[in-house]
Amino acid sequence: MGSSAQPERDGWELQRDADEGWAYAPRMEDNHLSEIGSQLDLLGLEETRRMAVAGVSKPRERLRKLDQVEATHELLSALPAAEDLSFLHSGLCQTCLPHSRPAKNTAIWRRHSGRFTLIVTPGLIDSSALETRVRQPTEAETDAMYVGVPYGTKARLILIHLQTEGLKNRIVPLGASLSAFMRSLGVNVQGGQRGSIAPFREQCLRIACANFKLQWSEGSRLVVSDTKIVDGLELWGTKGQGGWAGSIELSSKFHEHLREHAVPLDKQAISKLSRNSLGLDLYTLLAYPLPRLSAPLHLRWSQLASQFGADDTTKELGRRIRDTLPQVLDVYPWAKVEVVSSGLNLHPSRPAVPKTVINGFRLVEADTRG
Repeated sequence: MGSSAQPERDGWELQRDADEGWAYAPRMEDNHLSEIGSQLDLLGLEETRRMAVAGVSKPRERLRKLDQVEATHELLSALPAAEDLSFLHSGLCQTCLPHSRPAKNTAIWRRHSGRFTLIVTPGLIDSSALETRVRQPTEAETDAMYVGVPYGTKARLILIHLQTEGLKNRIVPLGASLSAFMRSLGVNVQGGQRGSIAPFREQCLRIACANFKLQWSEGSRLVVSDTKIVDGLELWGTKGQGGWAGSIELSSKFHEHLREHAVPLDKQAISKLSRNSLGLDLYTLLAYPLPRLSAPLHLRWSQLASQFGADDTTKELGRRIRDTLPQVLDVYPWAKVEVVSSGLNLHPSRPAVPKTVINGFRLVEADTRG
């Protein structure tokens, strides 16, 4: 494949790889954000800013380089405190929910990563009139009871919120706490049919009703675990808390498993990616294995397609990942990731959250064997 046939991407160029042929990678004249971090440690902010734009004449390019330096400096100089941390179960870092609404609420969702498989089965809620419940439901009425599997950015944000708060207490209050969480992500809290609260409420219902089946293989041994993330849900309408309030109780089984398998995330990074479901997926995927790798790991596009919550073709998913990865590296600047023609090369990297700020939680060990 000749390099001249490929379009140029902002901040990326085609480079010759010995094994993979031509592939997109960060431009060699650009400072990768992890390298910017090293320069900031050695030289300080002002000297790093000066070096970043040395010899660059185009105003737009100078601004882009300075933005990279400023973003990296902000992340490095403001290490997250305990209240700035979010957490997600390691299994949900490896396998992802749908990006968009499934065609049918009755559809089962399945994703696979190495020896681990996630199967999400939608739950049911009977919202029919009381007088119709004296008989068995028809097939159409049964289909109408399914609320569907959770999907999209809101489901991801709610799951992160539930697991972060759930590490403190199995019963997670909604309403005021969820409204505050929405505001912290830059989401305008509005009630009503077209407001922002109704979609969050819908995803809470989908998460509360769904069954998450975790299945993995250990040699010839097959292990299957049915896990309800949520044991109980209470929701009610209010006028003073943005339209609704309530609480969610995590199941004791999931709560115990979460305490052993919680992956720390930077809440600031989650906020910056809060409107990008693929960006959230990439960030959590990288946050899980990169600090635990002892050698480079290659993930093919076909492997990534089986993990991510998209129905794209492998080629389309690769394009979307190439386009989204720079945004992820903006919030995880020390992630060492290469884009090659067949997928992603992951290299041992510093954690997304420094271990020094994590108290009371055991970091999980990644299984990187496919």
